[in-house]
Amino acid sequence: MSQFCGYTLELVLNDSGHTTIKGIIKKIVDKKLLVSNSVYLDGTTYKDGDTLINGTEIKDLKVVDLPKKRKKGKKKDTEKKERHNQQKKNSKENGKKAKSRSHKSQTPEDDQDTVYRQSTPSNITEIGSGWDVEDAQKVKKMDDFDFQSNLEKFDKKSVFEEISRQDSVNPSDRLVSVNKVAPENQKYGNNEMVLEKHKDVWDNIGDGDYTRNGSQKNNNRTASNSVGDHFKESDGFMDASETLNKGEMPLINSMKLSFKYAGKPAAACSPLQLAEIENIAREKFHIDRQTLVENSSRNIAELIIKKVLGEFRVTSSNHNTGNNRAGSIALATGRILFNHGIRAISYLLHDFEQSEDEVTNEVQHNLDAFEACGGKIVTQLKSLHQILGKVDSPLEFIVDGLQGYDTDLNDYIEPELTRSKELVKWCNSLDLPIMSIDIPSGLNASSGTADFGNYLKAQYLISIGLPLNSILNTYKFGYFKPSELTHFVVDNGLPKNVFKSKSSFRKFEKSWFGASWSYQLTV
Repeated sequence: MSQFCGYTLELVLNDSGHTTIKGIIKKIVDKKLLVSNSVYLDGTTYKDGDTLINGTEIKDLKVVDLPKKRKKGKKKDTEKKERHNQQKKNSKENGKKAKSRSHKSQTPEDDQDTVYRQSTPSNITEIGSGWDVEDAQKVKKMDDFDFQSNLEKFDKKSVFEEISRQDSVNPSDRLVSVNKVAPENQKYGNNEMVLEKHKDVWDNIGDGDYTRNGSQKNNNRTASNSVGDHFKESDGFMDASETLNKGEMPLINSMKLSFKYAGKPAAACSPLQLAEIENIAREKFHIDRQTLVENSSRNIAELIIKKVLGEFRVTSSNHNTGNNRAGSIALATGRILFNHGIRAISYLLHDFEQSEDEVTNEVQHNLDAFEACGGKIVTQLKSLHQILGKVDSPLEFIVDGLQGYDTDLNDYIEPELTRSKELVKWCNSLDLPIMSIDIPSGLNASSGTADFGNYLKAQYLISIGLPLNSILNTYKFGYFKPSELTHFVVDNGLPKNVFKSKSSFRKFEKSWFGASWSYQLTV
């Protein structure tokens, strides 16, 4: 108990008058307090100065002051060490067979006693803590401090009740409530844990500015079916490309190029030869243009699904439909793709009010079939943007039927000419894969030059029945590189006997189509 030495206390005694004494604890031995500088509360000083009080005589005590802290300094540290060494020496001399561990346990108390003596005024007699002067055997026989009895004096229940009464914090605001995990719900309502069904709005999207009545209203005039006619309707979807100014001729590669199929040379034809071959098939073999269109579109659709988009991929596709053979094929291809789960939108480049030309019967037939099967038709870029903004699938592929081998974009007049330029520029800006029919729109089908000033940067090229020799010029002029353009030839159902009708056609008699309805050409 020496750690309490030096404390200033107020002691209330158990006598009848409840005498109160104030003093400094000097020593604690056998449950007795030796109090120095004893003073009664009435101001009377105890005659002996030091008072020895039994623990049983104490009713209550109050700590008034703590011992002063020891000042730091080299001189006092030296005195402390000397005094401590002297005390240890005296303890060894006066102790009777004290064990070494008891001496070790005395060291902290000696330190406390030393602290007290250093902080005690010089006129007070220094008394040791007791361990250095008392008999060790007597100390061993002393009763241990009764922790249990002292704890019983503390009424924990009343203290906690008082804390609870004074506590005004809402239980829900406590940390234990905030961190509490809500019990997992085992049962859910019929409107919970249900994925919201996506509603498709494709069928509710109108055709924008195109109406069947509007197209038929201007279709009362005689429609032309001849191959040589130039058509004003087309649907374009391409990215902006590097263009050549009109009249500017590119550098020509002097190297002679040719097509090859399976390592063997493949013959190419001119636009006039291809038109004559199709006319012979219609007149002599009763294979009309719509039959050739259906055969071509079916094989193109198969190519797109298997080799371009992938067999298990469904996407949005756009088709450039011109008022010509290529436009009819593009419309029929879009109709077939729509039946296979690929949504198709057709841009029709034709002004029904101002155009001098009419939609051909062949193109009108495919327009009606395309729209009836679920395809969407627009005639302005603004309407196209509106439809693309409503569908949840992005535009991913473009079929170019804007021009073909029997049309030139330079032959358009206003407003189709301006719209065609805007359409080509917009389509090229999309950076999407483009598949052109016969030849990329903007390039001359006879010479392969970019007389239009801009052309579609296609990644795929489809030749219907026979390839055009002008395609080789596009490589020579540097518009395309053979590695940039994948070239296919598809079977459109031309009879083989057509090539026997003229000697100049016999070079095309070789059968290119065996087990497949399309083959890839190399340069």
